[in-house]
Amino acid sequence: MRRITLVLLIAFPICLPAQHAKPGWQHMSTVTGELSVPNTGTQQTALLVADLDQDGINDFVITERTSTPSVVWYRKSGKTWDRFVVDNSPLRIEAGSAYIDIDGDGDLDIVFGGDVGSNQVWWWENPYPDYNKERPWVRRTIKNAGARKHHDQLFGDFDNDGKPELVFWNQGANQLLIAEIPPRVKEVSSWEFDTVYTYSSDGQMWQRGEYPAWKGINEHEGLAKIDVDGDGILDIVGGGRWYKYLGNHKFQVNIVDASYTFTRSIAGQFIEGDRPEIVLVAGDGTAPMVLYAWENGTWTPSILLEKVIDGHSIGIVDFNQDGHLDIFTAEMNLGHSENPTARVLLGDGKGNFSMIEILTGFGMHESLMIDLDGDGDLDILGKPYTWQAPRIDIWLNPGKE
Repeated sequence: MRRITLVLLIAFPICLPAQHAKPGWQHMSTVTGELSVPNTGTQQTALLVADLDQDGINDFVITERTSTPSVVWYRKSGKTWDRFVVDNSPLRIEAGSAYIDIDGDGDLDIVFGGDVGSNQVWWWENPYPDYNKERPWVRRTIKNAGARKHHDQLFGDFDNDGKPELVFWNQGANQLLIAEIPPRVKEVSSWEFDTVYTYSSDGQMWQRGEYPAWKGINEHEGLAKIDVDGDGILDIVGGGRWYKYLGNHKFQVNIVDASYTFTRSIAGQFIEGDRPEIVLVAGDGTAPMVLYAWENGTWTPSILLEKVIDGHSIGIVDFNQDGHLDIFTAEMNLGHSENPTARVLLGDGKGNFSMIEILTGFGMHESLMIDLDGDGDLDILGKPYTWQAPRIDIWLNPGKE
């Protein structure tokens, strides 16, 4: 088992490693009034980041399932962000999101799925360039029947036909589903689905970690995409497995770790050469962060962090800009952790990692380290699930000297 080495322990204010150190990260928050509060709700479920208005700068969308507006978009304007209403209807939106040009008009449309109280998955038509702060976007359904709960969605060309498909979990059906975008997508109320994978809820093997009581038996979640086996075709990663397209709407299910199905998933070339690696961590619960490397036909696990509490934020970054992949991870504040922490694990391209504690005391859910102001460096976008909701926090990176 490989263990990380702690090279630097940092609490807020955020700092870069010593060779790139520069003070002055700018913290903006709804708490202090620099950002507009999304709504009055107490459960902020999903976060999506994309350049929706095609100005070269990332925007972000926040969803809420206890209050309206249920979907709000934040668009960069000068030194702050303007708030736009995407949907003012009450919707039971779950965590997870996806975006792509669904209707073929040249702009990015967005997707969210319903939670345990909904059997629907929706997409919203981007009205580019005709935006109005109070005029909602047109919402249409992707899935409009069947089982409930749809935690995580992903677009990619997984059957190598040159067109993207939508993949999403339907936890109520114990299934991973895939759908082509219909040719007349605005005229249909439900897309056609094929099943990638079905799992049983009759039982499960021993599972890594400790989980909340509401987790289903053998419940699966988490999605990522990468060409796992190097055949030039994107594969699907999620639920402790990866899925290879075989043709004729069929997928081969390959186990990475059947003891770690209820997890967030990322995949990338953390060890340069051979197959990419897969990293799993429990988004809800207390469990380790584990990296799986392909060694002689076996996915060999290495513990990167022994204990992560509700680690629902995870992403691939190059934080120190050395050309090697790093990992951003952050914990929620659900009362289980006295000091939820956001970290970066700095990779060296050989499978070794060192850790920086970036921020402590903030509960983050589906949060990201990504360029938010268009200056080329990585900022932090933080949102909670329930902790002090509603709120949004941004930390703008001052960059190198």
